Amino acid sequence: MPNFLSLNFLQYKPTSKKNFYHILAWGIYFTLTNLNYYLSTGGQTDILSTLIRMVLVATVLFYANIYWVIPNFWAKKRYFGQVIAMLFLTIIYIYLRYLLDFYLLPALGEEYIGYQSLSNQFFSDSIWFATQYFLLSFGYWYAIHGIEKERENKRMAIELFEYKLLLNKLELDFLRQQISPHFVYNVLSSVYTKVYKQSPDAAEIIMLLSEIMSYSTGASKSDDEVPLEEELRNVGRFIELEKYRYGYDFIIDYHIIGSPDSADQILPLILLTFIENAFKYGDRNNAERPITIKIEIDDDKLTFYCKNVIQQISPYKKSNKIGIANTQKRLAIKYPGKFFLSNRIEGDEYVVHFSLQLRH
Repeated sequence: MPNFLSLNFLQYKPTSKKNFYHILAWGIYFTLTNLNYYLSTGGQTDILSTLIRMVLVATVLFYANIYWVIPNFWAKKRYFGQVIAMLFLTIIYIYLRYLLDFYLLPALGEEYIGYQSLSNQFFSDSIWFATQYFLLSFGYWYAIHGIEKERENKRMAIELFEYKLLLNKLELDFLRQQISPHFVYNVLSSVYTKVYKQSPDAAEIIMLLSEIMSYSTGASKSDDEVPLEEELRNVGRFIELEKYRYGYDFIIDYHIIGSPDSADQILPLILLTFIENAFKYGDRNNAERPITIKIEIDDDKLTFYCKNVIQQISPYKKSNKIGIANTQKRLAIKYPGKFFLSNRIEGDEYVVHFSLQLRH
């Protein structure tokens, strides 16, 4: 049911340039449609009354159809409502034309040359005029709609091009920040072998770090998806590494609900961005309100929730949040309309809600 209180033509505020074009178009139309008749009658046609009739038709039929009826019905594929609304406008037009021709103009002293009384000719002419202006209004609406759609397509194409440039820049920046990652990975593997006998814990840290580097290096192309299972496994490695880093004081509530399907894919390092921020800026030693990370896989939907108490001397104020901004752009490019992301400060906590439609 359309909202009749929200009329598009009441909200319409044309620019002065558009006003000029409309007046010019109506002037040309009025001249072309009435000049021949004016000359053929030897100048007997009353210009004022003809102009008033044209303004009446234009207001009731043309603009009402463009700015109210078509947007509320035709554009929304409510064709029956469109027909009813056009019949309603036609009845209003016939009634106003009747008042104009048989009461208002004669009262103004206009010499009326036309219908002497209501007749089939009066109704048929009125319906014919209404049909013409309805067709004109549809033509105008489709022309404007097509132009706006073309502009929107160009805007989207420009944005897509800018996104691709951004992706290329991110990949170059990522590669520039790496100092022979494969070389470092190989060195860490060698160190692990030598350290293992002297210190198993240190060897475990080296192994976790080398595996995380291997995964990150393989996922350097930000537009390539990886199995969700691998992403979760890397998240687990990262959390274990942070536990070694911060020791027994490191408190976290982390659990996964459900299991990913082998076909589930995701952009790499998406979840890790939010988790790393929580560890970097959150209170890691709060036993009553620990860093909370919940990941749920339900059929074809991934839900991620992360919450942390912000440190009293908060680096959030100094952070430019480039990592999260880049993550949002990556998601917008890869999963338009398929994800939800909310990250905000709630009181003294930083909360992230993220969901993604898998197997899209």
